Amino acid sequence: MFNFLTLLLQSIFKIVFSNRKDLLFTLMTLKKENQVYKRQINSKKVHNSMKRSDRLFLALISRLSRRAVNHMTLVKPSTLLDWQRRFIKNYWTYKHGKPGRKPVPKGIKELILQMKQDNSLWGCHRIADELKKLGIELNPTTINRIIQEYRKKGMIQPTGSWRKFLKSHWDSLYAMYFMTIDTLFGKRFYLLIILELRSRRIIRFDLTENPCREFVKQRIILFSEDIPGKKILIHDNAAQFTSIDYSWFDIKGINISPYAPNMNAFIERLNGSIRRESLDHFLLVSEKQIRKILKSYVDYYNNQRPHQGVGKIPTGNQLSGFGKIRKESVLGGLHYNYYRSSA
Repeated sequence: MFNFLTLLLQSIFKIVFSNRKDLLFTLMTLKKENQVYKRQINSKKVHNSMKRSDRLFLALISRLSRRAVNHMTLVKPSTLLDWQRRFIKNYWTYKHGKPGRKPVPKGIKELILQMKQDNSLWGCHRIADELKKLGIELNPTTINRIIQEYRKKGMIQPTGSWRKFLKSHWDSLYAMYFMTIDTLFGKRFYLLIILELRSRRIIRFDLTENPCREFVKQRIILFSEDIPGKKILIHDNAAQFTSIDYSWFDIKGINISPYAPNMNAFIERLNGSIRRESLDHFLLVSEKQIRKILKSYVDYYNNQRPHQGVGKIPTGNQLSGFGKIRKESVLGGLHYNYYRSSA
C-alpha cells in the first residue's frame, strides 16, 4: 500500500508540477518542521516532540525529493536510516503479555549436561525425548539454551566431526540460505544465496516475495547447469529445502542440525556482511532498488573485497607492487576499491 502511494504521488507530482516538484516538497518539508518547532515551544520539551507520523512524513519526502533533504534542519540522513530500522523492527516484533516460564531446576540442567557429555551425537530433540521417558517435559529450544550455556563455560567439548567433514569435502562444498529484507513500508523480500565455501564466492543470488519450493528448485537447476559435476549443498531445515530431491541434479543435500546455525557459519557470516556493508545504509523502498544494491555489492564481494578465509586476497587478483594506486567507488562511495593500474 505504501509502495503504491509513493509511486502514485511521484506520478502526480511529475505530471502536474514537473518543474516545481522539488520546490513544492521543500515547502512541505519546511511547513512540517515548523509544526514540530511550534509543538516544542508549546510543550516546552526539546526532545521527543516528533510523532511517528512526522517521521514517516519526512522519510517519505526524502524518497520523493532528494533536494528537499538538503533543507531539512530537524534530522540528518543517518537519522532517516535509524528510523527505517526502528520501523521495521517494530513492525515485525510483537510483545507478548504472557508471564515468563519458571526457571529449569538445577538438577534437571545437570542431567541434560550429563546426557550431552555421554552422548555427543544427541541433539536437543533426542534429549527432549529421553527426558520425556523420565517424566520431564522440556521444550527442545530450552534444552538448546541450556546446552549453549554449558558450552560457553567449556563443560561441553565439540566432537570435531563436522569440522572433519568440511575439511574432507572442501573442494565440492556449497551452502544455501534464505535471508529476509524489509522495506521502509513493511514489505518483506527473501534473498536466496548459494555460496561456494572454498572461494567464498556468491554463485547465485535471487530475490523473491514468495520463497516457495518451486522457486528454490528452479534456482537449483540453474546452479547445477552453471557448475556441473558432483556437489554437496549445505542448507537448513526449511521446508523449501528439505522437500527437494537433490540427487536428480547430481547434488548431495546436507541438512544442518536443528538450532545449530554454526554448522552453516560461512553463509551466516555472509548474511551479516550483506546487511552491515550495504543494506543497513540505505532507505529500502522497492524491489528494483534492492536488486540494484545487491548486484553492486555481490560484484564487489566476489571480485574486490578481501576475505580472511582465503588469505585476504580476492579470487583472481594478482599481487603487484608496481603501478599507480587508483580507487573506484562502490555503492555510491559507501566503499572504495583500491588497485594498481597497469599503465
